[in-house]
Amino acid sequence: MRIGTKLPSGLANMSHELRTPLNSLLILSKMLFENHGGNLTARQVEYAKTIYSSGCDLLTMINDMLDLAKMESGKMEVTPSRLYIEDLIDFTEKSFRPWALVGNIGFHIQLQEGLPSYIISDEKRLQQVLNNLLSNAFKFTEQGEVSLEIGAVDGLSNRIYFAVKDTGIGIAKEKQAHIFEAFQQADGTISRKYGGTGLGLSICREISALLGGEITVESEEGKGSTFTFLAGDYQGAEEAVNDASILLDEAAVPIEITEQDDLKGKRVLLVDDDVRSVFALTDVLERTGMSVKFARNGIESLKALQEEGHFDMILMDMMMPGMDGYEAMQKWRKNPDNDSVPVIALTEKAMKEDREKCTEAGASDYIVKPVDPDRLISLIRVWLER
Repeated sequence: MRIGTKLPSGLANMSHELRTPLNSLLILSKMLFENHGGNLTARQVEYAKTIYSSGCDLLTMINDMLDLAKMESGKMEVTPSRLYIEDLIDFTEKSFRPWALVGNIGFHIQLQEGLPSYIISDEKRLQQVLNNLLSNAFKFTEQGEVSLEIGAVDGLSNRIYFAVKDTGIGIAKEKQAHIFEAFQQADGTISRKYGGTGLGLSICREISALLGGEITVESEEGKGSTFTFLAGDYQGAEEAVNDASILLDEAAVPIEITEQDDLKGKRVLLVDDDVRSVFALTDVLERTGMSVKFARNGIESLKALQEEGHFDMILMDMMMPGMDGYEAMQKWRKNPDNDSVPVIALTEKAMKEDREKCTEAGASDYIVKPVDPDRLISLIRVWLER
């Protein structure tokens, strides 16, 4: 699968170096602006929010580049599931209602008659398309309104369209054919005024094709645009959902990271060679009441497991000098007595083969860096309850 611009083959391997510094930056800046101690001024909280927001923007650009690499190599994966329309609406409201309020822009979601309760699609990828289209709509609309219309195509329950309309700057007719090309925007002044890499729409186009659909645009310069995403009937539909073998859902309900009764006293072995990540993650884990032991690489982790006795949970970074996480897990899992202890792999890579490599080495589950604290705690809780 090609989208017009070839990326260096080693780009995906750079994710370790790109994501590792972001891991501690995002975790610590988030904890700062939450200001649980109440000792920061309002201005200092805003500073921390700005750091966090900038880090998130950088992470988005990194993810876009990696997605482009996956598409270029034909390794973009699709994981079908039942995707409920109600959940999509909830996702959209939570993501964009605050944006609308801050920008004083009208925001409406319209549901047409005949919609099914759910469709079969890839939740993450479909949300990615909607997120890109709505983000663009708000970014290029300084006044007026943005709307999302959801309806069934010709009354078919398995063909759903999502139409994102705005009253923004619009796109000249002669430039509409180029906006779906990688690194392209309507003109050079757009990126200077509004920012962005020009990757979002090209990624949307490829994802829509993967999902068996398409994406089109109607626009008039100075009056606004309508991007329509048609979500197709995913090949294999219900069978693909029923046969899918996937890891536990990482989705997390936001929680206040304070002492948790069900986690208090649980012993965690954190294996990571990056002291910044260790500092950030240790603080998060200890706030819940868990006890944390630290090892810098696979060799130290095996030594700690031998000397310290039982751990309730192991968090294992994959890319470490000396002995990496894959080798350490394989050696440790050779003992049948260790099968019951959950190991969550901390990985900078989200390619399908990387996830499979983690599970084959002995990981119970995985979470991608930069680690979201809420998601990590939820994932730990799920495995400890099992």
